[in-house]
Amino acid sequence: MKTLFRTILFSIIGLLVLGGAGYWFVQDFLADDGGEISKVAEEIDQREVSAETTGTAEAAKTVDNADVDMEEERVQIFLHQMTHQKITADKKRGALEMSEENIGNLLKIVQENYDYYEHSEFYEETLMSWQDGNFSNAVSVHNTIWNWHNGTVGRATGFMSAEQEAEYVEKNFR
Repeated sequence: MKTLFRTILFSIIGLLVLGGAGYWFVQDFLADDGGEISKVAEEIDQREVSAETTGTAEAAKTVDNADVDMEEERVQIFLHQMTHQKITADKKRGALEMSEENIGNLLKIVQENYDYYEHSEFYEETLMSWQDGNFSNAVSVHNTIWNWHNGTVGRATGFMSAEQEAEYVEKNFR
């Protein structure tokens, strides 16, 4: 009887320990919004906060045309952050205005590096569409880049209304 009681007690304790460890692992895994976009976005957010405190916030919100040797990953991050102006998502990290200047500068950078970027055609088609005022691909562009970077939080679910977009622009860029 004592052996049976001990076996049951140790089994229950073992299950509780395994359950607790499983719960901790799942919570830790789900809380991690990982992926390169999140990491780079955090760095950009920190840079923007720093820029705002030093009075150079505008510099942090534009793409410099002179940066023609830009890494492909940064192009992806910038495109991803530009889509935030148009899309709805439960979480957005980073904001870059979808301005004519930023679109034109990124397009020049992509065209300069066309033979070097893996997804040049995707970037060029996206930016040319945006340059023509057609933003209907913003959700698709966001989620494509989000998937490339193994995003786990903030998948685009649709488009903002004109009022929501105006509020977003005012909050982030004005």
